[in-house]
Amino acid sequence: MPHLLDTSAVLAHFLDEPGSDVVSRILAGGKKKALLCAPSWAELERRLAELVPDEEEAERVWTLYTQELCGFLPLDADSVRAAIDLRRSAEGRLPLIDALIAGCASANDMELVHRDSHMDRLSGENLKITSLPTKS
Repeated sequence: MPHLLDTSAVLAHFLDEPGSDVVSRILAGGKKKALLCAPSWAELERRLAELVPDEEEAERVWTLYTQELCGFLPLDADSVRAAIDLRRSAEGRLPLIDALIAGCASANDMELVHRDSHMDRLSGENLKITSLPTKS
């Protein structure tokens, strides 16, 4: 089964934090098994700009994950509809970008890999979730 990596999973891998081994195994499956969706591209760029002071290095890391290690999953109408449904059924606050990422996973029958506690409250018949351990 293909995996959709949430931005939090990519950052856990990049920063070699708990769960990076799980993400490494997924990435080893290639671009057909490890994918990022369109909202993650934008979120990853913003987070890398905050974490990596050197602009060229941040761009290199972004390109590594978005072009070399992961496949790309576009945001389509089915994904947006799934995001709306997930957000409506979520207990508590669910940021829009996380709803869109989860909606992409749900609409495309992919396993969502994340490290965001609010995503653990999501459920849906087409949503499979792997939660990475939190930082100590």
